[in-house]
Amino acid sequence: MRRIRNTNSWVHFYFESLPEVRRTKSFWNFYQESKMTTSSESFFSYLYNYFEDFLFYITKDVLLVFALTFITLMCWKKSWKQKPSGTQLKPTLKKKWDTSSTLKEKSPEVIIVGAGVLGSAFATVLARDGRRVTVIERSMSEPDTFAGEVLQPGGYKILKLLGLENSLEGCEASKLRGFQIHDLVNKEKNNLFFRLVENEDIEDGRSFRHGRFVMGLRKIAMAESNVKFIEGTVINLVEDDGCIIGVQYKDKKSENVKELYAPLTVVADGLFSNIRKHLISQKPNVTSHFAGVTMKTPQELLLTKMNTIISDSSVFSIYTISYSESRVLINIAGEVPRNLKDYLMQSVYPVMPDHHKESFCEAVQNNNFKLLPANYLPAATLNKSGVILLGDAYNIRHPLTGGGMSIILSDIAIWRNLLQNIPCLDNYEAILQAKKKFYWLRKMNCTFVMNISAELTHQMFSAKDSTTLLVRKAYFEYRNFGEKYSQKSAQMYGMLTPKPSSLICFLGGVLIHAMRLALKSEPWYRKHHAVCTIGTILCKMLSFLIPLAYSEMCQ
Repeated sequence: MRRIRNTNSWVHFYFESLPEVRRTKSFWNFYQESKMTTSSESFFSYLYNYFEDFLFYITKDVLLVFALTFITLMCWKKSWKQKPSGTQLKPTLKKKWDTSSTLKEKSPEVIIVGAGVLGSAFATVLARDGRRVTVIERSMSEPDTFAGEVLQPGGYKILKLLGLENSLEGCEASKLRGFQIHDLVNKEKNNLFFRLVENEDIEDGRSFRHGRFVMGLRKIAMAESNVKFIEGTVINLVEDDGCIIGVQYKDKKSENVKELYAPLTVVADGLFSNIRKHLISQKPNVTSHFAGVTMKTPQELLLTKMNTIISDSSVFSIYTISYSESRVLINIAGEVPRNLKDYLMQSVYPVMPDHHKESFCEAVQNNNFKLLPANYLPAATLNKSGVILLGDAYNIRHPLTGGGMSIILSDIAIWRNLLQNIPCLDNYEAILQAKKKFYWLRKMNCTFVMNISAELTHQMFSAKDSTTLLVRKAYFEYRNFGEKYSQKSAQMYGMLTPKPSSLICFLGGVLIHAMRLALKSEPWYRKHHAVCTIGTILCKMLSFLIPLAYSEMCQ
């Protein structure tokens, strides 16, 4: 009985809640009659008989809701635009730079962030290929820095291939014919020439003031009708649905924040990049610091080689930057001294060549020096659409070997060839494939050799432990075996033969000679100590080289 009462109570509640118009005679009579019975069969038989009427009243409101939902979806579908594929621009984004033929003629195809060596040179190269380029630079005045003042022979060859050799006019650039390295600890010396015979088809390198070289490149870029320069600071990249569509910058003159759109944005804002963190997760690792001292030098004392001196207290290089000046690039391992002037006079001055001591002392006393961090940043894969990261914002190595400018020009040459096959820069799939080719080509062309050589050279030259000192001794002696060995080494460091196989063969020869030196240094009854030394050499060098090679190759 409780079950029937519960059922009747539910039915009574439903029908009492219905308006009068919805209570049909037949169904209401059915309900009244079912209340008077005590048999469940009577109730359910009536229910089955009038099921169609009952279902109608139950579903009427539900059907109305479904109908309204269907109409709403149809209206929304009519106004909805299908999303484009990953290889095309979204219509709403494309309108930002391609709404009309007039706007298309004025809007850039490429935005370059930074007008340093890479930004200015790349703008010129792209403009000569018919691209419309806009360069945004924080300051158009001459840069006052000492990073990037050496162009290796391989880099100078690429500069000429790009048609930018005129940028060195007025820079007072000096020829760089090789390296001269003095190891005062092991009393070793290397003289490395890029070429042995004057008529060989090998160019010398160049050394110059960085700021003058940049101004020369900007002058050439400004002469191109397709290049526009904007003086301002890029605040952020404009992104939509994972795609970079332009930049947001603060104009220097008006101090207004503006936006500029283009299918491709090239980020090349240098060592202290503000945009790098928005694109890759890697951060530069500070391996040491280096000070740059500018000293007056008589013309008869100007060097045609990069002269590197290694002592117990310091490692530094001297090279010519103008017709009357030389640069002393000093590596400072560990923490930066509080009093840098005293450090330079106590650690560098005593081992400075005698003919440079007076000029060096005068420069230091006049505070004619600056300090910069020496970073290491391996290249990382960046597959985000609409953007390319290049230059020191993308890949950094120690400046001791002077390969940075040459790598930058090599990257420009690679990208120029890749982009010539892509007429429309909004073809993101083609750009992605070009990036993959670029990552591989730059390793094979130069970066694997130059980056590992720079970090290894810094590690060996600044080492104090006996194991690394033995490897350094083998490093010098191996290159002194004959002109064949010294020239191959010089051409590898000069980016004339920067193939990974050349570096592997060279390092293999150095390690074998180091093991031979370890065996020769011990008498026959202490050969077991020599074996332990060999094991230590292999463990130490491989533990340094393998992670370094992995970071360079696994991009």
